[in-house]
Amino acid sequence: MFDNIFISYAKEDASIAKQIYDFLDANGYNPWMDKNKLLPGQNWELEINKALRNANFIILILSPISVQKRGYVQREFKMALDFSQDKLDDDIFIIPIKLGDCQVPNSLLKYQWTEYDEEYSMDSVLKSINHQIEKYIDFERKKLGLKSRFEYEEIEHKEKITNGKADVEIYSSVINFKDTTNNSLSELNKLINGSMTEYIVNSRKSFYESDEKEQSSWTFDFTQQVHYLGKNIVSIVENLYQYSGGAHGNYGIMGLNFTLNPTTKIDLYSIVDYVEFDDFLKFISNFCFENLKEQYKNDLGDNFASGEQVFFDGSLDPKIENFENFLLSATSIDFNFNPYQILPYAFGMSTVSIPYTVIIDNLKNKQKIQALLNMR
Repeated sequence: MFDNIFISYAKEDASIAKQIYDFLDANGYNPWMDKNKLLPGQNWELEINKALRNANFIILILSPISVQKRGYVQREFKMALDFSQDKLDDDIFIIPIKLGDCQVPNSLLKYQWTEYDEEYSMDSVLKSINHQIEKYIDFERKKLGLKSRFEYEEIEHKEKITNGKADVEIYSSVINFKDTTNNSLSELNKLINGSMTEYIVNSRKSFYESDEKEQSSWTFDFTQQVHYLGKNIVSIVENLYQYSGGAHGNYGIMGLNFTLNPTTKIDLYSIVDYVEFDDFLKFISNFCFENLKEQYKNDLGDNFASGEQVFFDGSLDPKIENFENFLLSATSIDFNFNPYQILPYAFGMSTVSIPYTVIIDNLKNKQKIQALLNMR
């Protein structure tokens, strides 16, 4: 979704264009390059124009040859500029990649370019693409809410019960998709309503069975929001809050991720082959550890420097139970760590986002995650 990338280049720069094409393709995008896409007998000019028109991004390879060469490459540059007129001023659409020492055409000077370097420049290109995809997704998410397929309402439940010594307020608000003709959405509604019912029943049980009735007012809250909607992916965040006395309540979130048509639950096994799953967990563990160290360096930097164990023992070990709580976005997997999971309550909850591009780079078999990315 929003991953069509047209690569414009002079034929003398074809080897570099092919490297860029292969990199984008390996990272789950849909690049278009004439040498890879045109079939014998096709009207090449018609197909190029069609690909340009359908592109979400256009990469212009600027070299001493392409900027001076007359012919179709100049027409592609001009068509890219024409199509950019339909974009917002702050949209990222044209991405110039500069090869060697060449003069950037005046018409392209307003666009920030990057020098081509296999190791670093393509990472910055992906950041630009992913940044713009997030903008598109945010816009589409608002539109999707207006379409019958993904139109949903919030179902609320409120009750207050007492045992004569104390009382408890139970509140829940969950998502209910309105399109009941869609089997996947109907199944999701059943799962969601089941979660709400289970929470309500368990909250009552906790209240009635507790021996600590001195507290006059208890609270149980359970709410849901849509975190991400893709073509065939739904990511839902559940927010939990419970107060039953003491200095503070307990809170946290839980991620629920599903594919649609058919409905299946997405877990870490949906992303990576079983044979390299242990290595994948080690990668996640190391990535999260380093990222969290950076997040907490201002508060705990001295502790890290002294070699002291900072995070709770085993909380970031490469075990699946440490990383089951995640949400999907358009560009990353977001791992959530609730209070008390890795650090004391005072540090709150933490999230570590791992871009899909980084995950792909650390997998040998990329088939599963690329299939998932195609559903975005």
